Amino acid sequence: MLGSHLVITSAALLLIALVQHVALASDVVFGYLPTWQLDKAEGVDLSKYTHVTIAFAVPLSDGHISMDNRDDVLKEWVGKLSENKIKVLVSLGGWTGSKHMSPIMKDKAKRTVMIDDMVDWMKDYALDGWDVDFEYPGRQGDSCHPFDSADAANFLEFLQELRQRFDSEFEEAKLITLATRFQPFDGPSGPMSDVSDFAKPVDYFNLMLYDFNGVWSETTGPNAPFDFAQGKGLQFSFKSSIQSWMDAGIPANKINGGTPFYGRSVTATADMSETRDMYQPLVKQIPQGDSDDREESDPSCGGPKTFSGIWKYANLRSEGVLDSPDSAAAPWIRQFDNATYTPWLYNSDTKDFVSYDDTTSIAAKAEFARDNGLAGLMVWHITNDYENELLNALSSSLN
Repeated sequence: MLGSHLVITSAALLLIALVQHVALASDVVFGYLPTWQLDKAEGVDLSKYTHVTIAFAVPLSDGHISMDNRDDVLKEWVGKLSENKIKVLVSLGGWTGSKHMSPIMKDKAKRTVMIDDMVDWMKDYALDGWDVDFEYPGRQGDSCHPFDSADAANFLEFLQELRQRFDSEFEEAKLITLATRFQPFDGPSGPMSDVSDFAKPVDYFNLMLYDFNGVWSETTGPNAPFDFAQGKGLQFSFKSSIQSWMDAGIPANKINGGTPFYGRSVTATADMSETRDMYQPLVKQIPQGDSDDREESDPSCGGPKTFSGIWKYANLRSEGVLDSPDSAAAPWIRQFDNATYTPWLYNSDTKDFVSYDDTTSIAAKAEFARDNGLAGLMVWHITNDYENELLNALSSSLN
């Protein structure tokens, strides 16, 4: 009897361990594929992505939706991604493409026009869903885009209407996902303390947990901190932002933590090779980033031409900056900030500072997602990787 009791106990313990593993496992790897980067997607290991969204379709003022070369792009890429058993979506809006979002959301007739188009596209191209990137309801996004204190309430109505329509039009469940800022949506008094109603029509919230610091900040600092340093830089991070959405009523298993496959550069006024301190005063002008960075005007709002300061991880590795994932080539030096768990680079000739994510910082975010029951991680964007280094680190740490 004693022996059989031990066998039962061991089996029970094994079952408990398996259940705990299932509870902790996160399996969503949600990638954005920009239409202007399709030619660079061939080397991406698509097998490690569960969802890919093609970005962007753009709402017009009347509620209809547009995408350049829509037929060619969607027919080719929906087929290619579906062959890899990936759920395929299209992203609507984005930073420059959300100019008409607020006016559309407050007009039921225009919302209906938009939903009609979304349903038609799903039928025409066998899409698995839509990713709605109305990123800043209730506050200023791009400089010329209108917004309204009722945006969040109107957006919720739209999403409820969209879910109802999907459920009535399709036998198979279709996805609605959102790209969101690091804080919950804004109501009339700022970030809302309860956004739980959004969880009902929405499958995944893709939190854009990057661009925390940049030329708009007072000092250099981390682009996408895992944690924040007390009293230094913006006091938000990957961890705190996820918690704020959970506190506002979004379940962990509907959240994908956003991870950037790029870095952002600014120019410091101090010699950071001497200070070795991540936070230094900066020049209020964006330097050129990698070789792909061009001086351009905002395609939505116009204005003077500027660089973006973006360094794709692929170009950090291929343009003589990083000679391995964790070492830099002169005149660059690489440091790792333990408080924010962020790698950073400094060019001793130009004083350019680059904060980015690497295999170590990405792995930490994946482990956090896994251990805290998140749905998974989101990647902006999939073609910025170098020989799948970041993707491999993310994937191996997530499961």
